[in-house]
Amino acid sequence: MRLLLFLASSAAVIGLAAPVQADDADPNFVAALNNAGITYQNGADATGIGRRECQLMDQGHSEADVIKAMVDQNPGFTTDAATRFTRIAETVYCPQHTFGVTEPPPAWQPPIDFPIVTPPAL
Repeated sequence: MRLLLFLASSAAVIGLAAPVQADDADPNFVAALNNAGITYQNGADATGIGRRECQLMDQGHSEADVIKAMVDQNPGFTTDAATRFTRIAETVYCPQHTFGVTEPPPAWQPPIDFPIVTPPAL
């Protein structure tokens, strides 16, 4: 239930905060994930997570922290896959973070919570 509430609230926040052209970038993001061999359950969730990663970096979280949170909260997601996912999100949604955050993070950082994106077992 907590995951569902987070996902719903993230979608609402992301929907309000995302720039207009972000929707146009969604097909590019999904195509880049597919080309990189990164599997996911649902394209809408994957794009929402990619946008959320950018929001977290905008708030001062480092790329390394975002990648670590992805791995910690998605046990089936390797560090390599989380790194590729995050770098694709940076390229498509927030190229200003492609080379890392230059601003120091805020003194207090809320925990990073992502919905599970690990594909179902075959």
